[in-house]
Amino acid sequence: MTRVLLDTDILSEYLKGHDPTVAKHAERYAQQYEILTFTSVTVHEIVYGLELKAASVQLKKALAWLNQNEEITPVSADYLAAATIKATARRQGVALELPDCLIAAVAVRLERPLVTGNRDDFQAIQKTGIRLTIENWRQA
Repeated sequence: MTRVLLDTDILSEYLKGHDPTVAKHAERYAQQYEILTFTSVTVHEIVYGLELKAASVQLKKALAWLNQNEEITPVSADYLAAATIKATARRQGVALELPDCLIAAVAVRLERPLVTGNRDDFQAIQKTGIRLTIENWRQA
């Protein structure tokens, strides 16, 4: 198993514990690497969602868990790559959100597959010509 970067949807599913297939993949990965890796973009999206629901107990637990794992903050080059991805996709007729473009740019820079269930948006990102590899932990 190679080192990966988790997208928000998969990390959120893992934290909720609703998908046993995602949990199995995450546990197997954590046994090998001891930590899970995600971006600060994902942290923002998770915290925003919990704050929106005023889920303070869940937020406290999520932040404690997140702090025990590996958070990658996008660098300047990732923002530039994300802008190129977003503009290229727009010229191809696809409107992408900045968070997805940033997460993809980080995955490409780190040369890690992106674990996501958001196949449509990230396949659109692949069509912009960047070398993004996608994995889906929802599948056995």
